[in-house]
Amino acid sequence: MPQFDATIKHIQAGLKGFTVAAAVKNIEGWEATLEKVEAPGVKGIIRDLESLKKHLHADPIDGAAIRKLVVKLGHETVTIAGKADSKNAEKIKSLGEALTAAAEEHADA
Repeated sequence: MPQFDATIKHIQAGLKGFTVAAAVKNIEGWEATLEKVEAPGVKGIIRDLESLKKHLHADPIDGAAIRKLVVKLGHETVTIAGKADSKNAEKIKSLGEALTAAAEEHADA
């Protein structure tokens, strides 16, 4: 899953630097990747990613709802890391932690 490093880099650079188009493209890549994964909790993450795309296309964008969803995705991703194969578990956990930290960092924004 080569998307780990690129996604983590984008998140750490700042969520506000992500254009809607770039964010949606990244989300769709993750959906495609996750559809191939057989693990408890994956379908919930895919549903939440779909919801995140809808929120990003809303007018006006509800930043609080997006932050809440990103925090939820972060926690779900960390949880699923414990169920992933050892090769990807640490990167999955890092991704979840980056999502959570980014959303919490921008809670006052």
